[in-house]
Amino acid sequence: MTGGSISSLKQTLGRAEPAAQQPLRICMIISSYHPIVGGAEKQVAQLAGLMTGQGHEVYILTRRYPGLPAAETIDGVKVRRIAMRKPVKGMGFILGAARMVRKLEPDVIHCHSLFSPALAGALGKRWTGAPLLAKPMCGGEATSIAKKPLGRQRLSYLAQAVDRFPMVSREIESELAGLGVPSEKLRFIPNGVDGARFCPPKSQVEKDELRLSFGLPSGPIFLFAGRLAAQKRLPLLLEAWSDVRARMPQATLAIAGANRSSGSGYQATFGEGDELPTALLEQPGVRMLGHVADMPNLLRAVDVFVLPSAREGLSNALLEACASGLACITARTGGAVDFMSDGENGLLFDVDDRQALAVALERFAADAELRAQLGAAALRTVAESYDIRQTARALLGQYVELGAGARAAAAGRG
Repeated sequence: MTGGSISSLKQTLGRAEPAAQQPLRICMIISSYHPIVGGAEKQVAQLAGLMTGQGHEVYILTRRYPGLPAAETIDGVKVRRIAMRKPVKGMGFILGAARMVRKLEPDVIHCHSLFSPALAGALGKRWTGAPLLAKPMCGGEATSIAKKPLGRQRLSYLAQAVDRFPMVSREIESELAGLGVPSEKLRFIPNGVDGARFCPPKSQVEKDELRLSFGLPSGPIFLFAGRLAAQKRLPLLLEAWSDVRARMPQATLAIAGANRSSGSGYQATFGEGDELPTALLEQPGVRMLGHVADMPNLLRAVDVFVLPSAREGLSNALLEACASGLACITARTGGAVDFMSDGENGLLFDVDDRQALAVALERFAADAELRAQLGAAALRTVAESYDIRQTARALLGQYVELGAGARAAAAGRG
């Protein structure tokens, strides 16, 4: 991406963000939520927390997995979990979430995903008249729906029912436009990151101490962090690692998986788990860390972040790594290509190109100065244009523009 493109992005984020003076009741619908943790859940939690802190009332409507309560409040955010009943648990969630929307009478409904959350939101809008936003989670999501039986009709229905589609990448924007979603309903609102939580270590001494606390060795440390899902392409990274490890014996690849457990042993994987050959996991220089709760400090302890995904929206883990000052390697997919330029603030490779990924790994392993230079550039880019508060302001601006403030005033909120 050129410098001119980054400037254009900054201007896009800076306009049409009126403050929501009237306290709003906001319903967000997402398939899973804390304690099940991934990038989407973390982004929703941050946004909900910021909005709650500004005096808005935020409800998270999500699936109730085994071991989780039907209702609780997490950091001031009200969580309502919808029971799922086999064999039609998808339809059960849609109807249950829509009924909860009708009960709560929100000022705005914000769905995270075009799958069941968006259908639940559309039904909730029909019952309440509240404005509806639906955020595609990653590139290819709408296309996969279109390929399903009656998928085109489903997308056509959503294109009519949804008032705004917040998009985290230009790739998603092009996809939705190509599928017939009216351009006036599309808004480019990227994910954001909390630069106060995710920041570089203050000194090399701090970095070394953090490494010891995680049991990590000296030498360049590369990190993969995320769900062990097929689209994340962890096997590709492990294969590339085996290609180059002999030439960089001091380097380590650490793997931190996301927590997809409900607390009672149930794994909310949605059938996406990828098979990881034992030989690849047990090769020299690979450390399996499991779920790491303290991601800010883990990022401060390592040197390079690697995102080999075939599909993404805008990776929250990538934003967090950039905010932590890490050198980053990413596939050319999703929102990464909107802000990252090869050789300027990161190293990019084509999706599924194992050889190019191996070359990028070796470049960073051999050149500490390059790691520092590109990591500092990535930090500057994210600090300028991807602050989570910008994302929250842009979304609140859309809520107000769609009439949520007027609904709140009519309901006598505040």
